[in-house]
Amino acid sequence: MSPEGIPGIERLIEEAGKGQELQYGTNQDRLRIDLRVDDIELWQAHRASHPDNANLLLACESGSGELLDTRLTWVVGAAIRPAWVGGSAQAMDLLRTLGVSAQLVELASLHCPGLGESIIWAFHLERHGWLTSTPVQSWT
Repeated sequence: MSPEGIPGIERLIEEAGKGQELQYGTNQDRLRIDLRVDDIELWQAHRASHPDNANLLLACESGSGELLDTRLTWVVGAAIRPAWVGGSAQAMDLLRTLGVSAQLVELASLHCPGLGESIIWAFHLERHGWLTSTPVQSWT
């Protein structure tokens, strides 16, 4: 599914314009929503090759063991872990458990439509600490 076909994402794409990304927050606590078609397609390809029942894709330090025993990290060298949460509150709790600051979790809950509900979101941390989210597809 193209990013333009994801319900709730059309507004973000329009707002982002040619920059294909949005940023919210302060320098320390910044959420970056990545709307680049190439990046969305990479996450969609991963999702297609790993058709787990998941509404979150998470770049984690470890691909083995319990999900709750690892931390969110940057994409390069990360283990992409799927997760299923039952709503925005559970998505926020999981992100906090994976080491994301409360401020970044709050920004994600405010600016990632359908989080934990109708849209599959991929998350990773940038090396400088920003949280990056990418809409992958709608699962409804």
